[in-house]
Amino acid sequence: MTTPPTTGEGFHAPTTAVFQPRHWFDVHLGPIDFYLNKATGLTIFSALFVGVVFWLGFRRPQIVPRGMQNICESIYDFIDLQVSRAVIGEQGRRYTLYLVVLFCFVLTCNLLGIVPVAQFPATSRIAIPMLLAAVTLVLFNYAGIRAHGARGYFLEMINPAPIAPLWIKFLLAPLEVVHMLVIRPFTLAVRLFANMFAGHMLLLIFSLGATYLLPRPPYIFGVTSLLLAIILTGFEAVIAFLQAYVITVLTAAYIAGAQASAGPTRTVGTAEREPT
Repeated sequence: MTTPPTTGEGFHAPTTAVFQPRHWFDVHLGPIDFYLNKATGLTIFSALFVGVVFWLGFRRPQIVPRGMQNICESIYDFIDLQVSRAVIGEQGRRYTLYLVVLFCFVLTCNLLGIVPVAQFPATSRIAIPMLLAAVTLVLFNYAGIRAHGARGYFLEMINPAPIAPLWIKFLLAPLEVVHMLVIRPFTLAVRLFANMFAGHMLLLIFSLGATYLLPRPPYIFGVTSLLLAIILTGFEAVIAFLQAYVITVLTAAYIAGAQASAGPTRTVGTAEREPT
C-alpha cells in the first residue's frame, strides 16, 4: 500500500498524494508526455488479466464446461440473464459481450485495492471511470440511433415534450441535451471514482493508524484500528463487486432507454432507476 513520506515524530495521515504514484519512466515527444506508473500499470494488468482468463476459459471449449471454462461461462450467463436480457430485453444479447468485459474489468480494477502488493484500485483515479463513461455514452447513443434513426433520436432529445407550450420546450430542450450528453456520463464516472477513492482512503487511514498505534500504549487503540482495517477490507471487497455491477446495470439501462423510444430518457420499467 502506497504510504506518504513521513518526517519527524507523530502520525502522518495519508493525503491525495497517494493517488499520484511516482512515474517509473517518462518519455517526452514534443507536447505529449508518455509515462508509466503504478496506476497505469495496474490498469494494463487488469485488461490483460481479463483477456487471459477468458482466453484460457474458451481456448478449448467443452460441451460440459469444467474448470476455467465453467467460471467464464457462469460470469457470461450471469450478465446475459441478469443484466442484458433482464434490463434491455432479448435485443440486449448483442451487448452482452461488452457488458461482460466491462463488469470483469471494473471488478478486477476495484479488487486490486485489497490485493497484497498491488493495494491500489485503478478506478480510484478519475481517468479510468471517465473513459468507461465515454464508451457508455457512445454506446447508448449508437443504440438509440440504430433503433430509431439519427433524425428521430435527436429530434425527440431536443423536443422531449411535443404537446407542451413553446416556452416549456425552450426550457426543456437544453436541459435534456445536457442531461443526456453530460450529466449521465459524468455521474456514471463520478459514482465509481468517488466510491473507490473514499474506500481506499479509509483503508489507508486505519491501516497506517494501526501501524502507528500498535507499538504504543494503550494498545487498545492500535488493536481497534487494526480490527477496523480488517473489517473495512471485507467491506471494500463487497463495494468492489457492487460498483462493478452498478456501472454495468446502468450502462444496460441507458441502452434500454435509448432503444425503447426516440426519447432516451423515457422510463423503461425499473431499469431506468439509477442505483446509488
